Amino acid sequence: MMQKSYEHNMIKEILEEPTVLYRTFEKNRKDVERVSNNILRRFKGTVYLTGSGTSFHALLSFQYLFFQLSGTYATAIYASEFPLWVPETSPPSIVLAVSQSGESSDILNAVKWADKLKFYKVGITNKIGSQLSLQSDDVLYTYAGEERALAATKTYVAQLIVLFSLASNLSHLLGKVQNSQYHRLINDLENSYSKVKLAIDKNIDKIENFAKEISYIDRVFVLGTGFLYPSAIEGSLKLKETCTLPSEGFALREFLHGPIQLINEKSLTIILGHSSIDEKLYSDLINRIKNFGGKILFINDDLTEYNVDEQIVVDASYTISPIAYAPMIQILAYYLAIAKGLNPDSPEKLSKVVK
Repeated sequence: MMQKSYEHNMIKEILEEPTVLYRTFEKNRKDVERVSNNILRRFKGTVYLTGSGTSFHALLSFQYLFFQLSGTYATAIYASEFPLWVPETSPPSIVLAVSQSGESSDILNAVKWADKLKFYKVGITNKIGSQLSLQSDDVLYTYAGEERALAATKTYVAQLIVLFSLASNLSHLLGKVQNSQYHRLINDLENSYSKVKLAIDKNIDKIENFAKEISYIDRVFVLGTGFLYPSAIEGSLKLKETCTLPSEGFALREFLHGPIQLINEKSLTIILGHSSIDEKLYSDLINRIKNFGGKILFINDDLTEYNVDEQIVVDASYTISPIAYAPMIQILAYYLAIAKGLNPDSPEKLSKVVK
């Protein structure tokens, strides 16, 4: 990929993601092990997860991976709902609280409630010295650097790599993941930065051209299954924020239970696939969407022969697919915003920190 000059922070920050992933993983090697041991000493079978927006979506990915690896279900609750959902009679537990800024009133209120219930509070944030870091019993940092664009991009993938490292370490310490599998997981995470760099270099121009071709679309659906379902929800949020488009994320087959009614010639459906998932789940759905005139972008780890309008190939294992696929949708959101004459850095109705 030839070097270009970019006028917006959003695309500059997306291009920083390989460096952010490398730095965040390396700086957290020992800290993740320390925090995992601290959690395990207090673990009684229950874990709560809380955050807002993009951070909540990152926690949904942790929820899936931790459940798959350890067999332990962690309960994810929006930060704004946490004091309302978790009763005062709850026994002491663990809570993972994630916030890019560490200053949102919703996350701080959730942590205050957890403190009242004598929960062990682990904060994950990008800001050293933030209120979240000060109010938590343990802290992990994402080391993404300042993020000036409103839409969270590099901070999201940094959250994912910290959370995936934590899920892998905890599952190993719980005796649910053997040494050989654990080393494969860590190796995948360690090398995710290079997979992301390759994916960006290989696909950025293709995504830019595709965004120009579909600038007329008036609605977007993002579909994923299994580990990629939270990625679908996060991807749809990026398109809402930057492109001012009605957009929704769905579990793959759930799209057939009503929402497919909204498909037409001005709709775009982004489907997140992987060779680890049964291809039969995709083929029928793709044919139905095309029969109704909808455009389809298929993101997968290998080239397929599906009847889609564009394919993006990202060479990544299933373990790191949420990390490696995220920049592809972020880049699409950026170029689609540009094609629609919008400023992707500053959506007019949003603010970086919600008070």
